[in-house]
Amino acid sequence: MNLTSTMNYHQSDPWHGDPSHQSEARNYMLGLNKFGEIIDPCTWQYGEVFGGINCSEVNPYFIYSGDPTSNVGWINTMHTNQKTILNTGPFTLRENESVYIIAAYIVGRGNNPLSSIPAASEIATFVQQFYQSNFDENLVDVNDDMELVINDYVLYQNYPNPFNPFTKISYQIPQQGFVTLKIFDVLGKEVATLVNEEKPAGRYEVNFSSKGIASGVYIYRMKVNDFIESKKMILLR
Repeated sequence: MNLTSTMNYHQSDPWHGDPSHQSEARNYMLGLNKFGEIIDPCTWQYGEVFGGINCSEVNPYFIYSGDPTSNVGWINTMHTNQKTILNTGPFTLRENESVYIIAAYIVGRGNNPLSSIPAASEIATFVQQFYQSNFDENLVDVNDDMELVINDYVLYQNYPNPFNPFTKISYQIPQQGFVTLKIFDVLGKEVATLVNEEKPAGRYEVNFSSKGIASGVYIYRMKVNDFIESKKMILLR
């Protein structure tokens, strides 16, 4: 199940601090402030929208969804001790039936705080691929160089999905080839070209910004050698 919201809060802040009772915690889980109000990225005092992104188009339920390494999108500007939660659900549970929960705890360690972000993202991509491969024995380890044994062409589902304003698309190719990765609307009109070049075998991840396009369903398609695959993604403002 995809993420439904993210939230960040400060320990001692009277308006955006630790939840003091169940309803405040629940509001945070819904992507709201502790009083149940939607946060406005345009006026939010603890962060700012950078990189020419229209703040009114940023999804308020995913706080600080921008990329601090490129300083684009909704960025946290507070230098204090903070907490961040990621939410998903709701789930349908049946009485007396077992439920399996699979979780991965990852740590990205770069040379500084900013370089730790892409390091953690790379590990998260590996973990997601390992899960989607149904724990294939070919993906049993990741060394210091994050090298994987790649036997198949794979185009992964974008993440997050639905998204606004950014999403990431990962893919892998087992041998060198000319890769094209394009975005189309439901009428087949090309919206963007994300990759259009020769690539060696390996795993790749590209970012896509929804700036300038309307909400709706889009198709992303990868072509390389004899492999062609398409997947749907949803832009939800």
